[in-house]
Amino acid sequence: MSDDRDSTDDTNEPEPAAVRCIERTRSRVLNVLVVVGAGIAVSGWFLGRLDRGAFLWNPIQAWRVAVGALVAVFLLARTVLRLGAGRQALKDPSTRALKFTRTHVASAVIGGLAVPLGFAYGWGIQPRVEKIIPFWVVALATGFLAFPRGHELTGFDEPMPCPESLEQGKVA
Repeated sequence: MSDDRDSTDDTNEPEPAAVRCIERTRSRVLNVLVVVGAGIAVSGWFLGRLDRGAFLWNPIQAWRVAVGALVAVFLLARTVLRLGAGRQALKDPSTRALKFTRTHVASAVIGGLAVPLGFAYGWGIQPRVEKIIPFWVVALATGFLAFPRGHELTGFDEPMPCPESLEQGKVA
């Protein structure tokens, strides 16, 4: 038996430009998650000091509206990621890295909007942590779902251009 690798194994390995793109995107999505985490901490600290909400609205109706908005935020974040980072959207190698990064970051940012939505609900209606946790979970979950996987940029017909060659092309 030989230890030779099958030539099909090489197609599953991401190209160097794709690896750099994934690393850069992961870093940016992680930065969004850090901001989301800080927002969760600040809103939890602030809402933990309140006794009641600022408005005397019907809490059941307000909860339904808030959860509807929360579902809309989650679905919008997932739709942006699904459409923007799909194989068809990333077909053009010259724009693949930019679209890939923008789509993943945009999805994480849209999901992060659940934190101010939860804060608004808590401040206005019910400042109880058990009512705000679903907003925090959605914000973190959409951020983690936007975190790029290594296989997402493999298997394309044409490789992405190296960033160095693009920069040299702009200078010349």
